[in-house]
Amino acid sequence: MSKRINILTACYTLFLVMLFGSATFSGILSEAVYYLAFIIPIAIALISCRGEESDPKKYLTIDADGIRLSWPVVFPTISLTILLSYLTSLLIFAITGQTNNVDLGDSYILAMITHALVPAIFEEALFRYVPMRLLAPYSKRGAIFISAFFFSLVHLDLFTIPYAFIGGVIFMAIDLATESVIPSVVIHFINNALSVSMFFAPYEHVMILTYIWLGVLTLVSVLAIFRERETYELELFMLNEKGEGARFTVGMLFFALLTMTVAVVNLL
Repeated sequence: MSKRINILTACYTLFLVMLFGSATFSGILSEAVYYLAFIIPIAIALISCRGEESDPKKYLTIDADGIRLSWPVVFPTISLTILLSYLTSLLIFAITGQTNNVDLGDSYILAMITHALVPAIFEEALFRYVPMRLLAPYSKRGAIFISAFFFSLVHLDLFTIPYAFIGGVIFMAIDLATESVIPSVVIHFINNALSVSMFFAPYEHVMILTYIWLGVLTLVSVLAIFRERETYELELFMLNEKGEGARFTVGMLFFALLTMTVAVVNLL
């Protein structure tokens, strides 16, 4: 498994290098390099494990049981993400006086595409689908925490890293429980779309109503989870089954030092 972890580390390092490279260009060339930063590491990772998979699961479909299991997780996950984002912003502001300023441009439709739809597809492919193929056959627990580790750090933003890690754990757990990457794609899109919509909300009361509805939907979802608690407990138990050990490699340590250094510099 260490070999596959090293492959992931190399792919995510390449992703960051190409991401920085895209910023040095402009126009169509910049966009092309940006999307290739996702596509090339995905291709390399999948090709590297293709010959070793005796019975590869594609994780690209979902059945009725998977839908029933995943839909109640959507709104509690979004609520938790928003809460952690708010608390993280408060903590960083208290320590450094810095605030999280996000520029989504002037076009709501363009922002929805670039900040909701594109991340939901490409980030889930790179940070959930690929680790599911490479790591899950050896250790589901390892796949959950290693994917969340990389997913959080590549954001290079201390405002985002904490809730990206928690979200990454939940995303991968529900994907493995349903044996499909579709639930995390949907949750990721709804979460980002909601954030974009609130950014463009013309009046404060619109945001308040949004939070109220989110709270109601979260409560209903939690009740649904409670009614099916035995099913969820069984799925969590299965995800906790012992597999091959997933150790913290030297490459992962280097990746963490690199990304955290950039995150701190960006904050300062």
